[in-house]
Amino acid sequence: MADIGDKLRSARKAKGMSIEDVEKITKIQRRYLTAIENDDFDQLPGDFYVRAFIRQFADVVGLNGKELLADYKSEVPEAKPEEYVENSIDNKSERIKETTNNRKGMWRSYLPQIATVVGVVLVILVVYIVYTRFFTGTDQQSANQAENVTVSSSRIKSSKSKTSSKKKSTSKATASEIKISSLGNNSYRVSGMKNDRTLTLGTTKNEVWAQILVNGSSVWQGTLKANGKHSVQLPQNVSNVSVQMGNSVSTTLTLAGKKVNAHNATNPASPMTVRFTFTGQTSQSSSTQSSATTQSSTTTNTVNTQTQQNQNTQNTQGTQNTQNNTQGQTTTNQNNGGQSNR
Repeated sequence: MADIGDKLRSARKAKGMSIEDVEKITKIQRRYLTAIENDDFDQLPGDFYVRAFIRQFADVVGLNGKELLADYKSEVPEAKPEEYVENSIDNKSERIKETTNNRKGMWRSYLPQIATVVGVVLVILVVYIVYTRFFTGTDQQSANQAENVTVSSSRIKSSKSKTSSKKKSTSKATASEIKISSLGNNSYRVSGMKNDRTLTLGTTKNEVWAQILVNGSSVWQGTLKANGKHSVQLPQNVSNVSVQMGNSVSTTLTLAGKKVNAHNATNPASPMTVRFTFTGQTSQSSSTQSSATTQSSTTTNTVNTQTQQNQNTQNTQGTQNTQNNTQGQTTTNQNNGGQSNR
């Protein structure tokens, strides 16, 4: 007849379970389970635990624990009554109660000391409150005044900062920003361009041949080396700009500080042209021309007025000369008449 340990081992293997599996289910340490399979019951903490562990082991591997203990009664040590009583639930609960009662007794013994400490703390707190109210009132008032002054000065500073920030935001709002809108097919509409009129073409890795045309005329062409850049200042009357590139492998393009896509993701090695159409520039030039025309017409009118005044002056002088000549002739005739009468 096989030992109880062999029977438990065979049942465990028949179930396809390992010692670790049994340990996870029963929460019994694997060294105790191994000792049970080897019939080495001295490794267990006591006879009471031997029977309890064997019964749990048997139930897990599909055996009847009670019947197994009855069949191998001679091999399994009997639990002593004293050990059973020592490990029983009632005995343990009694120990817990005793420990709890001892702790309650300890707290009761410390209650007078705790009450004394709390009373001292309360007295110190009352004295501190009285001292703070009646002996530091003036200090508190001066501190409040200083705090009010500080708060008012901080309010003034904050109002000044708000005013300056409003002025800055207003100045920024009044200065219109450039707007670049995509029209598709590498074409863009540009509006609102003011002082910054810089067009910059660059490349990072590869060389690229490029040409920049402004209003249909070429203003620059050449080959940019790696990490090279070239900038062009656009005129006030610009209406359209074309940037022609031999490739767009690593090209970059900015207009007035804003980046514009200058990379053909589909075929970067092929030539690429980026076109810009500027709005609002013709009206500015037209207004400039109209103002110049107005000034020239005003100047012409002024010259005509002066010319007319000169003519009027000359006519007046001519009239006066005629009158003087007439008077002279009359006087001469009178003299001649007098002499003939004599």
